[in-house]
Amino acid sequence: MSASSLRCLVLGRDPSGESHSLLTLLEPSEGLVRCLIRTHRGNGTTLPDLFDEGEVSLERAKDGGIRFARDYRLLTRRAGLARDHRTLERACRLASMLRKNPPPPESAEVCYRIALETFDAMAARPRADCAYFKSLWLILKDGGWGVHEQWFTRLGPRQAHAAAILGQPLDAQITDEEAVAKLSIDLERWAAGEAHFVLP
Repeated sequence: MSASSLRCLVLGRDPSGESHSLLTLLEPSEGLVRCLIRTHRGNGTTLPDLFDEGEVSLERAKDGGIRFARDYRLLTRRAGLARDHRTLERACRLASMLRKNPPPPESAEVCYRIALETFDAMAARPRADCAYFKSLWLILKDGGWGVHEQWFTRLGPRQAHAAAILGQPLDAQITDEEAVAKLSIDLERWAAGEAHFVLP
């Protein structure tokens, strides 16, 4: 077996059999990585949680099958994401979007940075709805999609709302939540139609 160590963000943790969980990780050079980790481990060990940033040591079987996590070291746990339902919902939606639309290797590093900064902002600051909208915009823009030319320019009077969300820090956002939600839905639909994104 060969081993490797990755610094990653935990985007998913799903049961897999009686003694393992399937982790979905976002890693700066590989993009999306999936591996199995034993759920019942020794005392004093930390199990990965959703939105964690951590280091995981992986082993890959010789047959090229799924990797197994040998060790996990927690770097950052974002407990603030669970402070209220709306914040957690937005964070889960971003994680789900990334799981369903893995970045190509050339975009993995930027996508990792966007996700890291977005989860940090959602955990510590207000307006997770605006943070989600900004992150989706940045992911599409970095992916080379004409989100400004093809989506933003066709918003008509709503351009002012979108520009305010994109241009203001989260602490200074004044756009009402309903307007942000409608713009996010619009942007998701555009991403599905033009960039072939799979929506959660």
